[in-house]
Amino acid sequence: MRTLAEVGLFLIALLVALYVARDVIVPLMFALMLYFLLRSSVRLLGRLRLPRAVAGAVVLLGVVLLLGFAVFELSTPAANWAERLPVAVRQLEFKSRVFKAPVEKASRIADKVEQFAEIGRNGAVPQVAIVKPGLFDALLESTFALLGQLLITLIAAYFLLLDGDTLLGRFFRLLPDMGERERAASVINQVERRMGQYLRTVTVINLALGLCLGAALQLLGMPNPWLWAGMASILNYVPYLGPAVGMVVVALASFVSFDSASSAIFPPLSYLALTSVEGNILTPLVLGRTFRISPLVVFVWLAFWAWLWSIPGAILAVPMLMLINIVCEQSPTLALLSRLIRG
Repeated sequence: MRTLAEVGLFLIALLVALYVARDVIVPLMFALMLYFLLRSSVRLLGRLRLPRAVAGAVVLLGVVLLLGFAVFELSTPAANWAERLPVAVRQLEFKSRVFKAPVEKASRIADKVEQFAEIGRNGAVPQVAIVKPGLFDALLESTFALLGQLLITLIAAYFLLLDGDTLLGRFFRLLPDMGERERAASVINQVERRMGQYLRTVTVINLALGLCLGAALQLLGMPNPWLWAGMASILNYVPYLGPAVGMVVVALASFVSFDSASSAIFPPLSYLALTSVEGNILTPLVLGRTFRISPLVVFVWLAFWAWLWSIPGAILAVPMLMLINIVCEQSPTLALLSRLIRG
């Protein structure tokens, strides 16, 4: 019982630490994923006689330029949709007035019940007004926080690409037994190779999904098709929840953009068809059984990290689970845990 209590207290302390330090841990986790994703590119440039410091800077700069170009290209349609948002909300309210009547009736009944409940109360209940910061201040604060975390991610990823292999070599030399050193080196190399393979494969699949969706939406006459395609590529890193959210957003945008329901239904159906093919056929076929994880484990793990770290936790959940699974596969004592994860 004492051991269980100590383990429970340790887990509670760990959860509190992960939540309190999320502004530092989350960028470091993204940096680790970038290290796994870009390590092979840095090594390739190293074989071309390019110094490792320069190779890491070139690879990271290329990633930043690509992301910056995508953000710049998509910022204009995103801003246009932000400006259209009040009009779009009114259009949605007008078009959904048929479905609002039962809800409004139930709301009126609830108001009457509340009025009856207030009869007989002595005196008025004092109200406390909470002054919230303005929208501009909140947006500015969020922007600065996001830029700070992005800077931490890029700097940490650069140092990992620059000195990650050397640090691992120093770690191996701390082990007293030569056999243990070789075993640890083999495990780390397997983890790096397979995590890099997994992240690169998933990234290529998500980009292909975005390209196919953008082309389909453009053929269907959907406004700003590549904005929704970029959104779909990012959301697809979050299993189950990401495609569902993306399909709902595309359905709402399509419902606002098209006058007839027969035309508005095709964009979300295209989204559903493409994500179904990707999730049920393409991804299992490309990744194979070695990267397959039980859907129940993925769902519970995703829900936990989304609760703890919000959207960044949802994005990082599956790569972290895959990393744990690969490490467990390489250890005889943790092989049972790997079998439980894979189902």
